[in-house]
Amino acid sequence: MKVLIINDYAATIGGAERFLENLLYESQHAAIDFHRLNITDLVQGSGTAAWSNVITDRMRRIRVIPEMVSWITHQVELIKPDLIHLNNNHLYTNSVVHSLRSSGIPVVWFVHDECTLRRMRSVFYVQTNNSFTFLTHSPQIYNGLTSMQRKAYLVKVPFNHTKWTLPPEEVIRHRSSDLLYVGRIEKSKGIFTLVKAVDLIKEKVSSINLTILGDGSQLKALESMVKARKLTHNIRIIGLQEDQELRRYYASARILVFPSGTETLGYVGLEAQACGTPVIAFKNEGTIRWCRDNVSGFIVQGTSPQKLADKVLEIIHDDVILTRISTAARENIRLEGYNASSQEVPDIYKAILSW
Repeated sequence: MKVLIINDYAATIGGAERFLENLLYESQHAAIDFHRLNITDLVQGSGTAAWSNVITDRMRRIRVIPEMVSWITHQVELIKPDLIHLNNNHLYTNSVVHSLRSSGIPVVWFVHDECTLRRMRSVFYVQTNNSFTFLTHSPQIYNGLTSMQRKAYLVKVPFNHTKWTLPPEEVIRHRSSDLLYVGRIEKSKGIFTLVKAVDLIKEKVSSINLTILGDGSQLKALESMVKARKLTHNIRIIGLQEDQELRRYYASARILVFPSGTETLGYVGLEAQACGTPVIAFKNEGTIRWCRDNVSGFIVQGTSPQKLADKVLEIIHDDVILTRISTAARENIRLEGYNASSQEVPDIYKAILSW
């Protein structure tokens, strides 16, 4: 089976990219010949790939760019795939869909978030035809797709937990850092809420420290906020890290804080749990899939910096409860407690192609 994966990744790594990485790993036994077509690589230098602002990003999604349609069509003819998988179709939505509507090749579109659903309902976006099948690992998104009368499947979350589980000789038994944040530096990810919470925690625990790993459009604003609140001795902003190094940051943190207000999953939480790192997260559709309050993690209602600070203060120095949660978190990953389905993506490929 030959599958062409079409991506239009943003500049920083996110959940859709983690999904693809794990999908490719788990599909090694499925005899699938994957080919990857990265749209941002194709348009680099053409003037359409540069980030600017919300309005131009939206126009880039709506416009049908003839050059891109031609590139995609040529690649499809060259590769001759049995099936096409759209993994992260955000930046050039209409161009990609337009180029595939008459290809005659079955198309699988993986929907990772609610934003994609909203675009699919909009009159500004090209409508897909019956050759498109939609996949998601989110029950909420699956319900949204079926309510739109789309042909959809709820599938298992691909996750290579062995990549993140430290062997016994490497386990860092003394967790040297207090709090860890891993993710994009964007307002929607709750990073500014976390900084406000650290400021509140500092009033009672002056030595509290937070390590931030990531990058994004709000990096400068974050650095300014940390400086303005006089938290430079408490907060380190380190930037993106290779996965091998990231694994050790997970293992050396007492708590991973996942302050995003809305998520459909949150691979960061799964990675931390695989390392045995307890997670504090705001309650949303994604986090409740893998973070059961006071069982496999800690859930905070709402998105208040004060409530987040209170939860950190409650448990940060309680080694008994952190050890219990660490053990339960590892078990949650081993039992795949985050899955809402047992259907694997390659099995859906085969069903679509009647293989």
